[in-house]
Amino acid sequence: MSATRSKPAAVAAPKRRASLVRLFRTAALALLFGAPAHAESSHDERQVAAAVEDYLQGSSYSQADRLRRAFHPNARLYLDQGTDGMREVSIADYIGWFGKNPGQFNGRVGRLLGTQVDGGVATAKAEILIAKDQARFVDLFLLKKIGGRWQIVSKTATRQTAPAHGRQVLLAVSNVATMPGTELSAGNSFSELIHAYAAFRAAGYGVQFVSPEGGAVPLAYIDTRYPEHKDKLYDHDFMWALANTRKPADVDAGAYAALMYIGGSAAMFGVADDPALQALAVRVYEQHGGVVSAVCHGSAGLVGLTLSDGTALVGGKRVTGYPDAFEDKKAAYYKSFPFSIEQRLQSRKGLFRHGARNTSHVEVDGRLITGMNWQSTRDVVAAVIGKLETADGAAKVGATP
Repeated sequence: MSATRSKPAAVAAPKRRASLVRLFRTAALALLFGAPAHAESSHDERQVAAAVEDYLQGSSYSQADRLRRAFHPNARLYLDQGTDGMREVSIADYIGWFGKNPGQFNGRVGRLLGTQVDGGVATAKAEILIAKDQARFVDLFLLKKIGGRWQIVSKTATRQTAPAHGRQVLLAVSNVATMPGTELSAGNSFSELIHAYAAFRAAGYGVQFVSPEGGAVPLAYIDTRYPEHKDKLYDHDFMWALANTRKPADVDAGAYAALMYIGGSAAMFGVADDPALQALAVRVYEQHGGVVSAVCHGSAGLVGLTLSDGTALVGGKRVTGYPDAFEDKKAAYYKSFPFSIEQRLQSRKGLFRHGARNTSHVEVDGRLITGMNWQSTRDVVAAVIGKLETADGAAKVGATP
């Protein structure tokens, strides 16, 4: 400290000015994006999501108590009547529709699509799939914070035709944003995300994202020169889902027909060694007869999957991923990787195969389906859907939660 004070004023003044500038910037940022305000906003968003989740679960399992908790006693619902009419329904009447078989699944599969909080009011959007009716409902909610508690005060919906299966898939992603031991950014491949999401949605599947820690995940290789990148970047439902991924503990494996590991540099970190995500993938595959798949560096997620008999899920099966031959082994990014995908899969008795660089290459071995690189993403999804829609697959895989 004494050395600093003894410096000439000509040297010290610029440093004081720089310190003041930094202090001003910090204060300004605190006013604009203050941590307490952000924390309060995040808390409100979670509470809004919880209220909608009460509605989704309450309506799927005929739980009157959860429906009452979700809605204000004076809430009104504005529902379709005829081809272009509308009817107003009280919440008491609406809850009465779910009086049969309380606690039992009734065929409604719901998921939250997005929320927006503005002070003491909020909006939310959800999707409901009803397979037996080949129906997809998009629900819109108005919520209000009353007495410190968020409740739905109004709901409306529109109905669309949907495929009869009503099944869902999980896309597994990583939370790691920086490659350990470096200053290099890590992220989940945006191309793989949008290609997988779009292809599953086009086939009528609901899509959810899961990550070891839940919440927002880092993205990589975004290029808005490509219309499909730009479209998804400004797709509120898609981006909200990536900002609100689920933790494995919050996911019911029986509700999903498939789990697919997405690639990108982040896929090498925090995914393969996460016990909760490993257990979820094995439950989808072994207990519920689902498909497990991966693309590019996403195949790293397969290396730790062990079945109940102690054998590796990939053992004795054909499998692919991004091969050593295409990696730059001298680069800092590769030196940060915890293992070689190819070598680790082989050590687990996987029969590793790969094709030519920059071409699609997919390996299908039973209910294990993998792709070599990002160019393989659509073909991996097509193979997963093909497996699910075979006669035995449709009867066995992911038909109900």
